[in-house]
Amino acid sequence: MQRQREFRAGRGARRLVMAVGLASSLAAPSPSRGQGSPEPPAPELARCLQLINQGQWEAAGQRLGPLVKAFPTSARAHLLLGLTHHKQRQYLEARPWFARALALDPDDAPIRIYYGWCLYYLGESAEARTMFEEFLAVSEDYADAHFALGLLDFDADDLKGAAGRFARAIELAHKAKEREDEAKARVRLGDVYVRTAKLADARRELERAVELNPDLYSAYFKLAVVLERLGDAEGAEAARRKHAEVRERIHPNRGQAE
Repeated sequence: MQRQREFRAGRGARRLVMAVGLASSLAAPSPSRGQGSPEPPAPELARCLQLINQGQWEAAGQRLGPLVKAFPTSARAHLLLGLTHHKQRQYLEARPWFARALALDPDDAPIRIYYGWCLYYLGESAEARTMFEEFLAVSEDYADAHFALGLLDFDADDLKGAAGRFARAIELAHKAKEREDEAKARVRLGDVYVRTAKLADARRELERAVELNPDLYSAYFKLAVVLERLGDAEGAEAARRKHAEVRERIHPNRGQAE
């Protein structure tokens, strides 16, 4: 069963291509590939990546299809084609392209972060964990991979492990001044505190999260629940109103609460 995407309030803001260095590297042949391996022209890969990031997935796919046929050993072309599906949450369709990219270039670390998220959303936790851990073995300071492992630990009821991963993601995102990434990690650390009955700590994390990202309306909803349990009825009502206000602004006319 496929998972729902994390932080539905952050769908528009949450990018699969998040780190500048990681994103730009996708538009060039992997440095681990030999000089004898034919690759598509770097400007063409860059254009495809630009289309993906602009949400023009069909246009990107139309350019990448011929590239994959013309350069069947290009891991980056396969990876980008997988991303056109992944960005549309077509995880089953994305998976074989990511798998082929990794088979073509097992030493290309960035493939693992994207493939890991694909496997996560497909509910294949063990395989996803392997991808994220292998990625961190060569790029330890990448907040999103720690965040992903925190989600996997939380899902497995390893709350101590989850807390450590979310704390590390917060530390790295804060250092990199990635406010949205820090906010989402603080929300999930708040979830850990709720599960362990540390409501004052959960309140602190959720309040900090909405300071960092005022559009994260799911955090207001969770904050309202925590404040209610703490006996702060007035604060809980204010958080509920804020949740409704932000949700309506971001998703007008959506009837179902999130």
